[in-house]
Amino acid sequence: MNKVFVSGGSGYIALHCIAKLIQKGFFVKTSLRSMNRKTEVIQSISKVVDCENKLQFCELDLMKDDGWDQAIEECDYVLHIASPLMLGFPKNPDDIIKPAVEGLERCLKSAVKNKVKRFVMTSSFAAIGSGFKNKTNFDDNDWTNLDNPQLNPYNISKTKAEMFLWDFIEQLDQNKKIEVCTINPTVVIGPSLSNDMGGSNLAIRKLLDGSMPFSAKFGIDLVDVQDVADMHIEAMLNKDASGKRFLLSSQTIWYSEISKILRSNGFEKSPKYIAPNLLIRLFSIFDKEVRLILDRLGIKYNLNTNNANQILNWKPKNIEKAIIDTAKQLYELKIIE
Repeated sequence: MNKVFVSGGSGYIALHCIAKLIQKGFFVKTSLRSMNRKTEVIQSISKVVDCENKLQFCELDLMKDDGWDQAIEECDYVLHIASPLMLGFPKNPDDIIKPAVEGLERCLKSAVKNKVKRFVMTSSFAAIGSGFKNKTNFDDNDWTNLDNPQLNPYNISKTKAEMFLWDFIEQLDQNKKIEVCTINPTVVIGPSLSNDMGGSNLAIRKLLDGSMPFSAKFGIDLVDVQDVADMHIEAMLNKDASGKRFLLSSQTIWYSEISKILRSNGFEKSPKYIAPNLLIRLFSIFDKEVRLILDRLGIKYNLNTNNANQILNWKPKNIEKAIIDTAKQLYELKIIE
């Protein structure tokens, strides 16, 4: 039985990946920052698959060297998913940048040392399409503009971490190289296997919890968490995936259209009205999360997912179902009442 190491096992995307790996017959070893979350992970995975004797845990910290070599020992593949998600602008950008880059470095170096078959990194569209003023067309080959002083620390963290991956592998002696690839999803939505809905589902939550009494006209790029997990595994196994980046985006949709979809499916708290851009800019002074979308006001991106479509044979799920199912779970978990 092939063994897969998954970092950050309690995370939103990681839980889906672990469940799908076990369903496909893999043994999974996953890391937690604290073993206090072990029961939570087991209960979450058990909702969809029997994980008894198929799941092993270890305690690791992105900022500490201890345990990484031993954790990945005897593993055939690595999915490096663990990375901090911090929305807004933290006082110290290094609080998010350092764990992302140094955690990737620790995991990658241990994977190389243990000669795994393939290393799949969960990167982000944040490493592809940020920091540009007039550019709206993006594909797998684009890189975020790190020279932009207004860049969000999260986008910097994902870009620098992925750049480290490619640079490190490029500089290795040929006999030490391992196969690597990255998954670069846009905003990931869809139900969670745990009670933690994930930071990216904030886009749906804000339309339902009253914190945003109106909608806004900006393009948001969405992808279903089930697709993201499926593509991690396909990229891990597909012989042609090595050395590639895989931008994942199911659909770019006006944020105001999401509000309409929610209202038409019985979620009447979703705002009826679209605020003018000037009002959104004023509102962002008081809401740090709204500040994140200011550069997208009135803009809709065109994203080309060639690598995922052609190499991984990706056929995206209907994103409207993910929107509705996410809203339902927010109510079921009483995150919104």
